[in-house]
Amino acid sequence: MARPWLSLACAAAVGVMAAVVYGFSTEPVLVPRIAVNAAQPPYKTYADARVAIAEGQARAAASGKMLMVTFGANWCPDCLMLHANLRNPDTRAYAQEHFEIVQIDVGDAQKSAAVQRDLGIVVNVIPLSVFYSADGRLVGDTLAGELKPSRHYSSRDIRDFLREVVDYHRIVSPDQRQ
Repeated sequence: MARPWLSLACAAAVGVMAAVVYGFSTEPVLVPRIAVNAAQPPYKTYADARVAIAEGQARAAASGKMLMVTFGANWCPDCLMLHANLRNPDTRAYAQEHFEIVQIDVGDAQKSAAVQRDLGIVVNVIPLSVFYSADGRLVGDTLAGELKPSRHYSSRDIRDFLREVVDYHRIVSPDQRQ
């Protein structure tokens, strides 16, 4: 005599196995896909971070703009989204008007550690931005993770965040702005 619960258990097992196989055969989409130009990644692994920062400081001093040094990586979805938002036309125009921007790759731990020592910071979250006035004084940083969830921010959120930095020399998470 057939046991109905055995048939039900077998059917459930087949359903679970099908779901597992489907799960492994499809790519999970937990974060938005961001197109990265392989020839022009935002964070240049070959760049000398000390030289890039020195050049950025010189450009900021000459132009009277603030310096924005952003630490990140090309594998980081939040870093890539921040970069994409900074390239949006409205945000880009505002950023170019007020900032010299330097992007530092954190992939090479040795090079990154030397730059961190020079700047007196520890990169514990990415993207991490450090802001300086045109004369080189520290304005603030996002060490508290204000830009960490960049994948959830719009270009407008990032532009408004930058306005807080320029207008009030304050670092306020886009989520906490009023």
